[in-house]
Amino acid sequence: MSEIKIEKINAIWLQGQGCTGCTVSLTGATHPSLPDLLTGFLPQAAGVALVFHPTIMLPHGEEAINVLESGLKGKLDPFVLILEGAIPNEELAEKTGGYWCMVGENGEGKPLTLNYWVDKLSERAAAVVAVGTCACYGGIPHGKPNPTGSKGLLSYLGRNWRSKLNLPVICIPGCPAQGEHVAEVLAHLVLTARGFLPIPELDEFHRPKFIFKATAHENCPRAGFFAEGKYSEEFGEPYCMGLLGCKGPIVHCDVPKRGFVEGVGGCTTVGSICIGCTEPEFPDEPLSPFFKKAPPGVFVSETFGDIKGKLYALLHRLKSRKI
Repeated sequence: MSEIKIEKINAIWLQGQGCTGCTVSLTGATHPSLPDLLTGFLPQAAGVALVFHPTIMLPHGEEAINVLESGLKGKLDPFVLILEGAIPNEELAEKTGGYWCMVGENGEGKPLTLNYWVDKLSERAAAVVAVGTCACYGGIPHGKPNPTGSKGLLSYLGRNWRSKLNLPVICIPGCPAQGEHVAEVLAHLVLTARGFLPIPELDEFHRPKFIFKATAHENCPRAGFFAEGKYSEEFGEPYCMGLLGCKGPIVHCDVPKRGFVEGVGGCTTVGSICIGCTEPEFPDEPLSPFFKKAPPGVFVSETFGDIKGKLYALLHRLKSRKI
């Protein structure tokens, strides 16, 4: 295992077009928790300082903006830039003399937009993390008709963009993102920066595979009912909810298995359908309307796979074997 190369890592958390739900979710994380990350409970991931967060920081006004200015001047290096919320198209707002998303103002009283800070701080960031589907892919603000021209960080910076540590944009989707997803990925990146862990393997949408590789359907405790052909016809029944509009087979998420807070909760485990909030298209088609059934192809292919598997198992039972 490599020696620790970076003793202190700062975190700058910006908020764009969003509801602050991902922040609330992070405060509910437990394994690890936000205090675990900030107080050094995990020795290898100690030394993390959350120097800017609009919701939970004490400084405000000019004092808060001075923190961001310090980041631009290199006084906070190395730092991780974290975004919660989507990024609007400020060129649209400028046409009418306004702006969409302001994060402070300069000495002359001119608004400093979210886009300004993202542009400038991303140039110095050791890593950039998008938290929540709004920040990753645009989310609800990006949904049709998208009047603000919003987009996610992956599209804004580009798939080929790289940080100072040669890391691409890391996406932790969800509406909101599951708190421990956020805590685990941030801890992983700290350990990556210090040489303890490799860069997390990402899927095509820059989601860490160790969290988002399997579908919600594969992680769902109701999946056995799908295999048995038992479906809920109305809400409140305990069977597979594919007929009620569940999008689990086309959505990548482990919340049905791990829960949302302390192993408790998760859409399908509490009787709701999966609406696909971790996917780039959310909240548009094929995930909407939310109660519309998922495309039939996924059910057809899984049904044939299930038949094939059962036939194989049946024929295999006819073979004798030594024990």
